[in-house]
Amino acid sequence: MTAGASGLTLHFYSPPASSMRVFDLERAEVLELVGNYGAWIPQGDHPRVPLAQAAPESQAVPVIWVAHTTHYRGGSAEFAVAADTMARELAAAHPDSEVIVSDLHHKADFIAELTQLAHSGRVLSQLHLISHAGMYGPMFGSTDWPEQFSPHEWRAMAIPFAANARAYFHACRTARWFTPFFADVFAVPTFGNYNYTTVSARKDRFAWAGRRPTVRPNLYMIASPGKKSHGWRGTVRKYLGCAAEPLVRSLPSLTQPERSYDRVAELYDRAYADITVRNAEWQWVADRVTRARAELGRPLRVLEIGCGNGALLRALNDNGDIDFGIGVDISAGMLVCARQHSHDRPRLQFIKVNGPALDVPDDHVDVVISFLSFRYLDWDPVMVEIRRALAPGGRLWVVDMVEHPVRARELGVLARSAIAHLRTRRARPQFAKALTALTTHPDWLEMLRHNPIRAEHEYRWYFGSRFPAPGWKH
Repeated sequence: MTAGASGLTLHFYSPPASSMRVFDLERAEVLELVGNYGAWIPQGDHPRVPLAQAAPESQAVPVIWVAHTTHYRGGSAEFAVAADTMARELAAAHPDSEVIVSDLHHKADFIAELTQLAHSGRVLSQLHLISHAGMYGPMFGSTDWPEQFSPHEWRAMAIPFAANARAYFHACRTARWFTPFFADVFAVPTFGNYNYTTVSARKDRFAWAGRRPTVRPNLYMIASPGKKSHGWRGTVRKYLGCAAEPLVRSLPSLTQPERSYDRVAELYDRAYADITVRNAEWQWVADRVTRARAELGRPLRVLEIGCGNGALLRALNDNGDIDFGIGVDISAGMLVCARQHSHDRPRLQFIKVNGPALDVPDDHVDVVISFLSFRYLDWDPVMVEIRRALAPGGRLWVVDMVEHPVRARELGVLARSAIAHLRTRRARPQFAKALTALTTHPDWLEMLRHNPIRAEHEYRWYFGSRFPAPGWKH
């Protein structure tokens, strides 16, 4: 693409280009660029190839990259064997491709490998990643310091996919949220597992690999029922040799799905204009506000991340507990509701955000609250912002829902919670009606598909590493 001295070209790339070739006609050279630069010659040093020696991209040998994590949890040694097994089978099935196997400790290793591939001018026909994972994607590092690419980081990433490329994430629960998200971001068919994964001596069904699995020449990653996904019944089914569950394919959406609460904002507001209908969660926050206010000897300065319709901040304001409250949210629809309800409350301010960055000064608040919203956030990027916004000695309070099989010791809590919920619905029939309208609406059900609940152990490992304390168990 060229333009004269007075010309202008406008280029749109969807998804963002992971690598580019720019032809410098004056110097008769080709620049090999990693990243989404656009069709111009950027500043800096970049690999240059004489124009006459530049091979057509169509002649590039496709690369199949098989990567595995090494330290996150137990089983990393088995991952290495499974990766080698997978690589041998892929090499036999695709003799014209180059198969590369990589071991990854930190998520930075993943980026480094991608950068090296792009710098060499190679493109990926298949990406396979064997790892442990949470609901929101692959996990790196270790449970002592878990690392995970946030949605924000994935969107900013450049992956040199070839035409007709595919991506495979051999990890727990990736098909529930992550692979549909990845397919939409990178415009490639993406495969993942719906249930938890395990190492098996066979790939068609679960077969225990023994006490020394790494001495086996072949190991496979399969998905099957287990204790974490189906309780003890799942464990029994697994060890009876249940069939391996097939990978679930996610195709890129023609249009990006709506992941915010915009479409359900009014329905949500009708149900939860009064936050005290969530009595247990509200009481937890109210008790801590009372204690923190007593310690400081003054009302609190509060920032709520994922404030929704502002109901929590309004309740704290009306109780006289806060000096000021700032609510931030990604949903413009929810913020409309928040501002409409709070026009006569000058101590409250509501701000729209588009990512982890928070438009709040340094050392500005005493408390940051994430009330039933932390599962939606880009954890590490937003944690940097939380630490910046909190004054010395500040607090972070997280109230959220988690996913895990019911434990026997929790049956009493579950029963009491169900009874309390029924009492609330009877005492507040209008709330019950509004809640039913919300939770049965197609837009709500579609939104939930793109905003799942995280597992309990994800929270424990994350907070246990970022906020270590004596006696903490994770």
